[in-house]
Amino acid sequence: MNANTRSTDLVVLVNGFPRLSETFVLHELLELERRGVRLHLFAIRRPAEIVQQDALAELRAPVEYLPDGAVPHQRTRLRLAHAALLLQRRLGYVHGLADVLASPEYSRSLGVSAALLAHRIVRLGSPPLYVHFAHKPATIGRFASLLAGVPYALSAHAKDIWLTPEAELARKVRDAAVVLACTDHGRAHLARLADGQTPVHLVYHGVELKGRTRAARPFETPRLLAVGRLVEKKGHETLLLAAGLLRDRGFDFTLRLVGEGPEWPRLQRLVHELRLGEHVVFLGPLSESEVRLEYESADIFALPCRKLANGDQDGLPNVILEAMAHGLPVVSTRLDGIAEAVLDGESGLLAEQDDPDVFAQHLGRLIEDADLRDRVGEGGRRRVAQHFERSANLPRVVDALVEAGIVAAAHASGDPRSLRAVA
Repeated sequence: MNANTRSTDLVVLVNGFPRLSETFVLHELLELERRGVRLHLFAIRRPAEIVQQDALAELRAPVEYLPDGAVPHQRTRLRLAHAALLLQRRLGYVHGLADVLASPEYSRSLGVSAALLAHRIVRLGSPPLYVHFAHKPATIGRFASLLAGVPYALSAHAKDIWLTPEAELARKVRDAAVVLACTDHGRAHLARLADGQTPVHLVYHGVELKGRTRAARPFETPRLLAVGRLVEKKGHETLLLAAGLLRDRGFDFTLRLVGEGPEWPRLQRLVHELRLGEHVVFLGPLSESEVRLEYESADIFALPCRKLANGDQDGLPNVILEAMAHGLPVVSTRLDGIAEAVLDGESGLLAEQDDPDVFAQHLGRLIEDADLRDRVGEGGRRRVAQHFERSANLPRVVDALVEAGIVAAAHASGDPRSLRAVA
């Protein structure tokens, strides 16, 4: 797909916005605006949660929610969109529409959403498109790209990589002008599918390193912290089973769980069955500033992520990097993405997934050994400074889009570290 003349305008498509679990999207958008890019932000879904993100007020671009393509009353809008696209692009539109209709992942509702987005893109002057997530957003984005005749870039993350059928994912990757991945594990998989047709770059999301680390206070009742959506792949069941073993081995502690999700009722029942009510606190969803306070007052961060039978798994959870940035010793599991940041015995401790006994052993070691806590906590903060600091990684997103001809940033990154250093 040929890139248009470089533009400082960029259409961005995301699944839902804003979302508490996707603060990295907001920080990317802010970096693009800082670099002089004018954003046109579209989301497929409205947020199902009340989102309090400290930096949200800084975003200049308004968000426009795509109409639901499955709703019958979109028929009139759809006809107008197709007519306008045909008038604007003539034969190019006919070829694009033929490609969309021939695509194995085509459905009427996805086609409607794509046509309405393509119409908006053309009305905006046909700026390029940047899509977050390789499942539904990339399907709509790829179709809109074909209909509007604009190039698109793709940023892929975790579930969207591992649950999208390979043939479908390969089409999306090969049709993109450039692809970004937030773990090297994901990058390698996407690069294999790209087969040399599309550049695939590793760009970590990154976290903020400045600010307070965990508070200096007497180490009395150890405070364990887990932050993340209450979904199966986060491994909260393993964490609670490990907490039960810790209690049985005579350890006193408090385990604070931040987040909400479909596993909440089941996890509450498990707390009751294990008689952990005096040790476990469910805090629900918290704002960024509230989560920051939890990091600062915790002693140990624990998140035993797991790969599910269907292949779904985390990439590198930002909450692990945030905990490391705060100097917290981290206990997690040997998943490929996590192991890129957490080096066992150096910047954290790792167990195999679904192993509450070893996980409890690691937690017990950290509770008992202050030197170990300090060593792996400092090692984690050091590793974030070396590889995962937000201020170093965000400019690489823009640099990748500029290098691919997707967008022309009005301002240089000001960061001497090149994109190729992590590509």
